[in-house]
Amino acid sequence: MNNRLFVLAPIRITILILPTAILMAEPTSIESKSSDQEVFQEILEETARIRGLDFKETVPMTRISRADIPALFREEISRVYSDEDFERIETALSLLGAIPAGLEIDKMLLAMVGEQVAGLYDPIGKEMMVVGNLSLEVGLVQIILEHELTHALTDQHFDLRSLPIEDIHNDDRALAALCLVEGDATLSMLEYGKRLGIQGMVSTLLISLFMDQGSFYSAPTFYQGSLIFPYLGGEMFLLELMSNYRIENDRLVSKRRFTGFDWQLVDYLYTHPPVSTEQILHPEKLANGDDPPIDVDPKFLEPITSSGWENIWENTLGEFLIRTLMEENLRITEAHRAAEGWGGDRYFLLRKGEKHLLVWVSHWDSHDEREEFANSCVKIMKQGGFPANTIVLRSGDEPSVLVGISRDLNEEQIDALLVKQ
Repeated sequence: MNNRLFVLAPIRITILILPTAILMAEPTSIESKSSDQEVFQEILEETARIRGLDFKETVPMTRISRADIPALFREEISRVYSDEDFERIETALSLLGAIPAGLEIDKMLLAMVGEQVAGLYDPIGKEMMVVGNLSLEVGLVQIILEHELTHALTDQHFDLRSLPIEDIHNDDRALAALCLVEGDATLSMLEYGKRLGIQGMVSTLLISLFMDQGSFYSAPTFYQGSLIFPYLGGEMFLLELMSNYRIENDRLVSKRRFTGFDWQLVDYLYTHPPVSTEQILHPEKLANGDDPPIDVDPKFLEPITSSGWENIWENTLGEFLIRTLMEENLRITEAHRAAEGWGGDRYFLLRKGEKHLLVWVSHWDSHDEREEFANSCVKIMKQGGFPANTIVLRSGDEPSVLVGISRDLNEEQIDALLVKQ
């Protein structure tokens, strides 16, 4: 599956993961009736037929050793993030209660993908790599290879790297773009599965790809959710749009019912991509185009930064990650209600000497939705979900909430800084 792209303060890496049962069989050589290249060419042609797009260039396929995978991942991680970036992300997410203090995210990510990687499409090198000696004649291998080749195909037509998938300072926007990319490849894979008569199990397969991994289960819920959401959330996003809209005069217009996979609509979205996970969860917001995210101007921090505090990291969570964060401490329905009505958010990690303060500002569509979110934050705070001293403030007449969290300042000190806003 694709994850260069492994979104969320972590890493975006393009990978193809297979269930343990198939990987355990990998060392056994399987006699092939066709050469790898013949099977690969058949999958290429079928992918192009399904998506209604032609490959502009040949996609090379090579085999690499499993022993080479850790170095490839470490190189990719280093390309996107520095060690200092990871330290700041870890500090911020631990203050939010998204991860336990002391968790090393880069090592966690390597552990999550290291054992079950079967292959990868590299959008930089523009090549498909298959790990070890897995037979391309195995139906399950073909299905997931088709998923990856859909990425290769759309990369040639729409340049996947032009999407904000690697925006490390806006996880919400990156995750939304990834939902489009993965939802597209998942639907294409479903269509390919019909050829093998197993389309009904493909969505279940997507989940099972992660279920056998002990490292996946041991990862924080925050990361588990962000790993699965691009596939299943992206699939549902596209299906709902296909059920209710079509393209006419280069825009989305309403229609009455689902009439099959509409690849013209998907192609349109690559040039008009979703900009938030709110639009993924509520596709009508993208179609209507009347509820864009509110950008948070960091200038509001000037009263704090003028007193010696430095803004060293910032990011946006968005509706999906907020509700995933809140699911740790609230009932699922309660967490979802608290995150609905999201208008925009931004967290800032501030540092002064050895002290850290996280300031998280969020905007809401109405005062009622602001109150629901603020009350949920207070409830989480009282339950210890924010693992540090925490202040939750409503912002006057505006439907906004300001949260301050610090292990180094007491509540009075946090309050004194926040009220400067």
